[in-house]
Formats: sequence, C-alpha cells, structure tokens
Amino acid sequence: MTKSPSIARPGPELGSRPEGKPPDILNPIEDRLIGWLSWANFKRPTRKRFARVLKRIEREASELSTRPKHVQDAAVLELRRRAWCEGLNETLMVQAFAQFLVRCESTFGFRLHDEQLFAAWCMTHGEFMEMATGEGKTITAVLTAVTVALSGTPVHVVTANDYLVARDAASMRPLYRQFGLRVSHVTTEMEEADRRDAYAADVVYCSNKQLIFDYLRDGQTCKDLRTGLAAELAGMMGSSDGECMLRGLCFAIVDEADSALIDDARTPMIISRSIAPSRAEITEATVALGIARSLDEAHYAIDAGRFSVKLTESGQAKVKELTERLKGNWWRSHYAQERLHQALSVLHLYKADRHYLVKDDRVYLIDESTGRILEDRKLQNGVHRLLEIHAGCPPSEDTEAIAALSFQKFFPRFLQLAGMSGTLWEARHEIRRVYGSSVTRVPPHQKSKRRTLPTRVLPNLNEQIEVVAAEVCHRAQAGQPVLIGTRTVAMSERISRALATRDVDHKLLNARQDAEEAAIVAAAGERGAVTVATNMAGRGTDIPISAEAAACGGLHVLSLEINDSARADRQLFGRCARQGDPGSGQAVVSLEDELVVNFL
Repeated sequence: MTKSPSIARPGPELGSRPEGKPPDILNPIEDRLIGWLSWANFKRPTRKRFARVLKRIEREASELSTRPKHVQDAAVLELRRRAWCEGLNETLMVQAFAQFLVRCESTFGFRLHDEQLFAAWCMTHGEFMEMATGEGKTITAVLTAVTVALSGTPVHVVTANDYLVARDAASMRPLYRQFGLRVSHVTTEMEEADRRDAYAADVVYCSNKQLIFDYLRDGQTCKDLRTGLAAELAGMMGSSDGECMLRGLCFAIVDEADSALIDDARTPMIISRSIAPSRAEITEATVALGIARSLDEAHYAIDAGRFSVKLTESGQAKVKELTERLKGNWWRSHYAQERLHQALSVLHLYKADRHYLVKDDRVYLIDESTGRILEDRKLQNGVHRLLEIHAGCPPSEDTEAIAALSFQKFFPRFLQLAGMSGTLWEARHEIRRVYGSSVTRVPPHQKSKRRTLPTRVLPNLNEQIEVVAAEVCHRAQAGQPVLIGTRTVAMSERISRALATRDVDHKLLNARQDAEEAAIVAAAGERGAVTVATNMAGRGTDIPISAEAAACGGLHVLSLEINDSARADRQLFGRCARQGDPGSGQAVVSLEDELVVNFL
C-alpha cells in the first residue's frame, strides 16, 4: 500500500474541492481499525530504506550542478509535466529533491543535510516528524511542499501565527519561483477577495485558526459543495457558485504539530454572531457575583485539581435563603445553584494573568499551552460576562455559535496530512490513533552539547525568586545569555520586577507583548542578553547564538514552573544548544508552585 500525494489534487475524479471523509463519530471503533490497518500495511520510509534513495539524490544533484542554468530550467519544466501526468513516484521525487538541493544552495548559500532530506521524504508520504529545535524545519517543509506541489496538488503549510505565516512565505518565495510555483500567505487582516486569491496559489502559508475559520465560512457561503465528477462538470458549465475560498483539503504540512493537533485539538473554532446582552442579563450576573462574595469558606468546596467548585449543604441552604425573595429565574433552586457555581468559579478558580488578561477594558483569555492571547475566544454560558464584571470591564456582546469545528475533526479531512515539531514523540500514539500517521524521530545533525543541571527545589516562592535573580545576575555579568521560561504571565512579571530592582537589563515576553514576540526571541542569544518569557512564546523563531555568547557558554535556560506536559519542558530546554552550539538548562522550582499545591 502507498500514500502517494498525487491522488490528492482537484480534478474530475475528486471534484474541484476535494477532501477526505471526516472521522465517524458514531462508529469510532471501525474508523480506528481501518486507520490502523492502513498504517500497518503501509511500507513506511525508514533511514535504512532511505539510504539507497539518498545516494540517488546526491548523484543526480551532482550531475545537475554541472549543467547550465537553461538546462536546469528545462529539466524542471519536464519534471513538472511528468509529475502532473504520472503523479509522484520515486524517480520523480528523487529528481525533485536533487533540483531542490542545487537551487537551495545557489539561492541561499547552504546545502540541506541528510537528516532534513530524510524528514522531507517521509513527510511527502504523510508522516509526522520529530525534529529537534533549530534543525531546520522551515526549509524541510519547503522541500516537501515543492515536491508535492509539482504534481498539481494544492499544499497548505500551516503554522502557529500570522507573523510566521508572512515571514516564511516571503523568505522562501525566491525558491518556490525557481520551480514555477506560486506561493502566497493568508493572514487575519486580509479582505475576503485577497484571501480567495491567495488560496488559489500552488502553496499557501496560513495559520491553523485562519484556515479552519475560512473552511467554516465556505461551508456557510458556498451554495455548491458537490464533489466528484458532478462538481467538476458543474464548474466547467459555469453553474458552480464560485464563492468558496479553499480549493479543497488536499495536502497539509502542520508546523508545531503537537500544539495544533494535540494541545488545542478538542478546542472548537467557532464562527458566531454578536448579540447585545440585555439589562436583565447584566443585572443577573451582578447579583450572582454579589451573592458569591457574601458566602464564606464553609459554603463551598474548591477542587483545584479538577478546576471545579461546588456548594456544600450549608451553602445550598444559604443560597436558597438569599434568593427566595428575588424575582425571575432565581426562585428555581437548580438555576440559582448553577449560576452560583459559575460565579464562585470566576472568583476562586480563574486567576488574572494566568487564565485571563485585562487589556484596554477587555477580558482576553490566555492560551495556557502557549501563553498567548486568544483574541476571539470567550467562555461560554455566561461565564465570560461574569468574568468581565468581576474584572471591572464593561460587559461585551454575547456570541451565538453559527458553525463550530475542532482541529481534531478538521485535519483528518485532508486527503494527505504531514507534520513536524520538536516534541512529538510523547504524542505518537494519539497521532496514530486520531490522524492515522506514524511519528518518526530524526536525530540531530550534530551531537547536542547541552548540559542539563540538576533541578533545584526551593521551599517557597520568595526564595525561588531570590535564587533565580542571583543566578541571572551572575551569568549575565559573565556575558552568558539567559532565557527564563515561566508557565504563567503572573510569574513572568514577578521575576521581571525582581530583575528590575537589581538593575538587570532584560526583555519581557508574555501575552502582553505578543506583537514583538519574534524580535524579542531572536535577540535572546546575544552576549549578556536576559529574556523572560512564557514557555511556549516564540515557537518557530530561531535563537542564533553570537560568537561572544558561545564563548561564554551559550544560551542558559531556566525553567521556573512545573508544566502540565513534559513536552512543554522539552520544548523550552530545546531552545538552547542547537546545531552543535554550547548551552545549558536547569529547572528551579518552588514547593508553592500551583501544580504542586493542587496535586500534592
């Protein structure tokens, strides 16, 4: 069995907007069994099998590099013609890889190493790759995209945010152009007509959220979403509505795949319409918060581990006593207790700068896995309004969902799906079960020189801050750059204040500074630089180490808070000692850490 990308393009067989069958919610066992059998029968690329292919690629590239430019260009045209007519096969893929090696070296002055070639080869076959941070995932994705796009298959390169989308598309455009491929990018602020034009390109860079929102919008606006020969004939005869932006879900390369496909997999992306809250709803929320504030600790029980709060028997009696004279829905005990559960959660579970951020008189939710603001996300069932009133912000408009879809249900609809990240191995079983693909670990091109120091555990938060501040001062004065990773915005700002009192020049990066994220992270490897950041901030941005910084020991990473996932720790420590650079890392934690208190 093969996983040829050539079957994934629009045409008479699959229709003008092809996509795969969504997961069978009603029969998940059968769906998983079929996926497992498909994976088991697929002859996966391995490094041993690829060794033979690699020799052919290098031999082809060596011969190609001696030929004049016009001969190379003619070879690309012939390669594209054959890939369109025959589909991708091993011979054509070898030629594409050889062409890419030659043209990448002439365009950017560097040659891809064997590990990158192996990763790209696997991804063209629908595999997921774990590549260590700094191993060149961006150019590896380009090689995969070029190879697949030569066959006429539309390719989506999906990444975390609009900055990376625009940066990668612009920087790699000269390379795509040499293969006669049009590359574009789609960002949030673009008009619909511009997005439609961008999606018509051979290769489209877009964020995961923008892609799924545009897919949902197509479902709302397109009148003709037929597939197969009927859709193709309708388009030829001019009867298709022509309003859809996407050309189907053919082939996607998901960067930082663990973040999109695992961490945020079940969070629904929602298209909604705004509804102004009534005065009665605002009054009701205000009353609920007032009653919740009047309760004492005997009236409710907090389970921080499960992120829940419940009224005790005495609390239920107290709520009944306080609400029996109120009008409206308050006389219904079930309703009153549910509203009080919500109000108590807002008061005692949701923490400012941990779960939400108050900015410009608005309450923004914070993505706990990345530390970034979730611009268009709100808590449901009236909880967000309670949070706004509690934070002293004017209540915003309610939202009514029109369409919703999670990443976990969206990405399996691609006919071919590949991905990469620095921390995928722990998620390999879930990737295989949900997305039907295996995960392969790619060894680093050069042996890591990272020194991992023993974890330090301090009895309380104050001592932790003192120890970390002293350590940072010592290393920065010696010229070593330091990156301090925290789980929460609140912790990042606390350590920032401690450094400021010691006159330590540093940069702070959290949900409040997301616009400057990439620039701050990129400068974190300069001599003596000190950067404080939420753990996942700056993913996708390299931290180059200056020669002076390397001489001082390279980047030193300090982790100050325990993370829910070991992958987050690996991602943070992976920021140092990349591509054979020196570097070190250490966890310095407190027994007052929120996760320690909640679970132990």
